[in-house]
Amino acid sequence: MPPPLWRISAKIHIKGPNRYTLDSTPIVHDAAYCAAVGFTDGRIDCAIRPEGAADRVACETLMLGNAADTGRPGPTWTRNGNYCTGSDCENHEDNQFLLYAYAGGTYAACSRDGMCGTVQVGR
Repeated sequence: MPPPLWRISAKIHIKGPNRYTLDSTPIVHDAAYCAAVGFTDGRIDCAIRPEGAADRVACETLMLGNAADTGRPGPTWTRNGNYCTGSDCENHEDNQFLLYAYAGGTYAACSRDGMCGTVQVGR
């Protein structure tokens, strides 16, 4: 069962000369949950599981579902409301939580249930 309070964080992860790499992560807002899954620093907001946890991908998939365009576990990425399929943006080859952005705009990483995290990219 998913935690009660969560959101999707979307951000610019790497700024390269020809493209930006965007990243998305489901974020839980619950100090007790964060402590229970291994974040022992008292944080209130945390990833669904710590980086490297064996069940992280399974938990993220449970929360987000599969992307509508690629069918892969993770969010559906869009730029200005359109799927990322080529010249302006494209899905990372190995990780649905990452996206290559070649053009500016509003990028959204959305769950199967329509929860989205957005990031503005100016290029």
